[in-house]
Formats: sequence, structure tokens, C-alpha cells
Amino acid sequence: SNNNNDDDDTKQPSQTTKKPSLLSKTITLFQNVPTLAALFGEVIAFQSLSTILNVCFVRTLKQSFADQDAARASYTGRFYAGVNGIAGLMQFAIMPLCRKYLEPQWMYRLMPFFLLPWLIYTSLPPLAETNSLWMISAAFFSLKTLDYSIRNVCHEMVYQPLDFDSRYLGKEIIGVFANRFGKSGMSLLLGLFAATSSSLSKLAVVVGGLWSGCSWWLSQTVLSNRDAAQQREDQTKNNNKKNPSKQE
Repeated sequence: SNNNNDDDDTKQPSQTTKKPSLLSKTITLFQNVPTLAALFGEVIAFQSLSTILNVCFVRTLKQSFADQDAARASYTGRFYAGVNGIAGLMQFAIMPLCRKYLEPQWMYRLMPFFLLPWLIYTSLPPLAETNSLWMISAAFFSLKTLDYSIRNVCHEMVYQPLDFDSRYLGKEIIGVFANRFGKSGMSLLLGLFAATSSSLSKLAVVVGGLWSGCSWWLSQTVLSNRDAAQQREDQTKNNNKKNPSKQE
């Protein structure tokens, strides 16, 4: 009997399973939930585009108001006041009323059409030379307004019907790594290559096209409002079956 006990003791360490790393959990989660992988790509592309337009805006602003710090500060203040005002109006007044009628699938497909025309327009040299600050401001204004109002609401609608790990672990990874990678990675590239204003405008069109493709890819994986509501209902029923005491 002692020999059997010794054999059991020697087997115990080999039976202990090693916890999967965060990287392996993330890869498995993204493979099982294609929506998360599509969101990851969309966030990286959008933040890269936002960084490019931000650099264009700041550079053009300095050129337009050279040695006029007060005028430059006044223009910047009015710009962001307009962005926050329009985004706040849409987020707190318009979007709550329209949310149940909005299909995230179509919103992701339509958003690029509000921004791409401005990007293409700013990349055309004959037209861009007339009033570059106004056009860059319009493009950056459109991007910021979409981001603060429609895009953020759509993201939350996408996460709602997903499982627990996707809503928390997946969302955290996308919020931390994809956002930081898109901003920092593009800032590093722009710093290394020292792009001119003309090349930045063309790069914005390329990255804007990439973001449009990622948005379309994401729209293919997103559930409709009806399917999302049904999935949430099924999840609630399954949770109640697993935990009947909570139902009481």
C-alpha cells in the first residue's frame, strides 16, 4: 500500500495543468470570436488615420498662423469646442432616440463615406493649395465627430451580445493594445520618415481606404439588433439554468 501511495504522490505533479498565458488566451479568444479580430484591425486602422490627420492639422495650423500664437490658440479652441458640441449633441440627444433603429452593420459601412471624400479632396494638389487649413480641419472635424458619437456607440452595441470573456478580456485588450499600437506605431513611422504635408495627405487616403476595408470586414461579423437581442436572451436563460438560486 505504501508503494501505491508513493506512486500516487509522484503522479500528482504531472497531473497539474499549467495556466494558459495571456497571449495564448487572446489568440484562442480571437479565433473563436471573429468579431474581436475585426474590431482589433478596425481600431488600429482608425487610430493610425487619426494620428495622421492630427499631425496634418497641427502642421497646417502652424503654417497658417506663423508667429501668431494667440490666433492659433483661438482657432484650436473654437475647433475642439465645435467637435465637442456636435459630438455631445449627437451622443446625448440624437443617438439615444435613434439607437434602437440603428443597425451597427450599416453604420460601419456608411461611416467611411462621411470621411473619405474629405481625404481624397485634401490629397489633390490643385485644390489643396486654395485653402488647405479649411480642408484639413473639415477632415479632422469629421473624424473626431464620428469617433466621439457614432463609432463609440456602435462599438458598445457590438460588445453587448458577446460572451463574458469577449466583453471584458477582449474589450480590454482591444482598448489597450490596439489603441496604443495604432497611435504609437503611426507616430513612430511618421517620425522616422519625416513625411511632407503632401505625402501625409496621400498617406491619409491610403490608411483611410484600409480603415474602410476593416470597417466593411467588421460589418460582416456584427450581429443585427434582432439577432443580438435573441443572443442576449439565450445567454440569460443559460445563466439562470446554471444558477437557479439567482433566479429566485
